[in-house]
Amino acid sequence: MSDYFQWDASRYGLNVPAMDHEHETLIGHMNAVHALHTAGAGRAALGPALEKLVAYTRRHFEHEEAYMEQIGFPGLRLHAGVHRQLLARVGEFAAEFARTGALSEEFFMFLRMWLKAHICGIDAKYVPQAKTG
Repeated sequence: MSDYFQWDASRYGLNVPAMDHEHETLIGHMNAVHALHTAGAGRAALGPALEKLVAYTRRHFEHEEAYMEQIGFPGLRLHAGVHRQLLARVGEFAAEFARTGALSEEFFMFLRMWLKAHICGIDAKYVPQAKTG
């Protein structure tokens, strides 16, 4: 298993156990895809791993949005829009993979940006509401 993406609770942790667990699992799926890519795996191996990553991402976003609704986070609508944008971009990479059978380095750079900007920046915005809500 690749450790291209590393879960670091001090960096990515929100102190919202369910979301932290899902983020850690998401990173595991990212690493699985990266490990296969690095090993030179073909479409038959990469395809299912990429599908798992995309499916888990969708499920995580649904859970996160439900959680934000539960705590009454006022930024839910904007946050859900960011999720839609991320899913659209992931869909573009998946479509490129479907055409070419390969994943680009740009895809992995996108995943790194997603971790740094989304979890550390965007997701962190609902944490104060989680502690009071």
